[in-house]
Amino acid sequence: MFHADFCHALGIALEEGIKSNLGGIIGGANVPMYFHQVKILIGSVQVQTMAGFAENLSMAALLGRRGFFDNFRFSLDGTSNPPVFEIEKINRV
Repeated sequence: MFHADFCHALGIALEEGIKSNLGGIIGGANVPMYFHQVKILIGSVQVQTMAGFAENLSMAALLGRRGFFDNFRFSLDGTSNPPVFEIEKINRV
């Protein structure tokens, strides 16, 4: 999920995507989210995925398990200073 500002910066027409509603884990307002096929570049690795864009996200981006992290093996060592994050592409057939 990405804030709609990314969609605008990439020249993607936000509302031309596949519309869905985004809601929280508790009751409350749902906000529209629009999904577009995008390519994300991590280092020299490119991943194609469906990304959701919404105007009312409280963060800039949130990478998910499906469509992003299921393409990588990763580890985070928060005990070191600074913390170490390692990521390796999984080659899927």
